Amino acid sequence: MEASQNYSPEEKTVHADPAEVAARAERFATLLGGAQRKLFLYILSFVPNPADAEDILQETNLVLWRKFGEFQPGTDFIRWACKVAFYEVLKHRQAGTRKPLPLSEAALALLAQDAEDALGEVDSRREALLRCLGKLREPVRQMIRLRYQLGVDTRAVAQAVGRSVEATRRALHRARVALLRCIERELARELG
Repeated sequence: MEASQNYSPEEKTVHADPAEVAARAERFATLLGGAQRKLFLYILSFVPNPADAEDILQETNLVLWRKFGEFQPGTDFIRWACKVAFYEVLKHRQAGTRKPLPLSEAALALLAQDAEDALGEVDSRREALLRCLGKLREPVRQMIRLRYQLGVDTRAVAQAVGRSVEATRRALHRARVALLRCIERELARELG
């Protein structure tokens, strides 16, 4: 283990070469950028006021940067960030600047674990969906993309792909069923 690993990110900037500092900052920015919405929603599940949740998110971001040297690459950044956010929620609650939540710390800890588990499940389902979408034929993927990603109505999708509205509805239904079955198989494979 290098001695420099004991430094905070700010201290590492003094002891590391500029390329290493830039790479670390870029890794952090990428991970944090992908986590912001989930972190905000996670915090909001404990704090009823969105303005308070935003304040806690900003504090969490600062702590995440200071502690980024402790993050183990290859592990779940969101889960780690949620743990940090949980402690920031507790700090906010103990500060008593706002109306306290009517829950004990033990109840909050249980809620935090449930929320972390749910975030992990959402990520697993999303990854399975992407793998399953890749298995569909291109014309079907195009219909799915138009209808569900871009929000185009079924009639316009039918026109775009040169099918009748009813044929398009049936194809979309079959695609949804196939995707659901594929996702279930993928998730079962991950668990098994």
